[in-house]
Amino acid sequence: MSIFASIGAAANGFWLPLIAVTAVGAIVIASKVQQQQSRRQKALALADLHALNPRGLELHVAQVISALPGWTATANRGSADQGADVIATGPKGRKVAVQVKHYPNSNVGNKAVQEIVASKAIYRCAHAVVVTSGPGYTRAAQDLARANRVVLWHPDDLLWLQELAKAGQTPPQTLLPI
Repeated sequence: MSIFASIGAAANGFWLPLIAVTAVGAIVIASKVQQQQSRRQKALALADLHALNPRGLELHVAQVISALPGWTATANRGSADQGADVIATGPKGRKVAVQVKHYPNSNVGNKAVQEIVASKAIYRCAHAVVVTSGPGYTRAAQDLARANRVVLWHPDDLLWLQELAKAGQTPPQTLLPI
């Protein structure tokens, strides 16, 4: 074996692992950048939700549900809605009463769940949902929702429904029962 062949073999032994490590590093960096972009987009979307007034959020929720395959939704008007801000009808004709709470900085309490349970009966709905633009729900609201099979949506759930609607996909029944 000539000296040049030995140097070439040694160089191959050096460069191949270096190229592999560099490629793996580039993939990891690209993944981190994509995660950061996704977090930024989510933060912007949450800021957009928080910028809406309460009526605007009700209309937005109705619009998002209506954009889902097979769903229609109507936002009710004002204080005479009996607790249901939106009435949605699913692909199988079942109705869902939706209470929308625009509380960007506080948890939704028990009263919202009580109202949607009552409005579910008034509007003859099969299911009920409470939506918040804020951080979440009090323990009492969660307990009452669980006891009455009311689905509680967080802002992330609404953003997920938007993505499903854009993709033309049906939402899971755990999020929007039919």
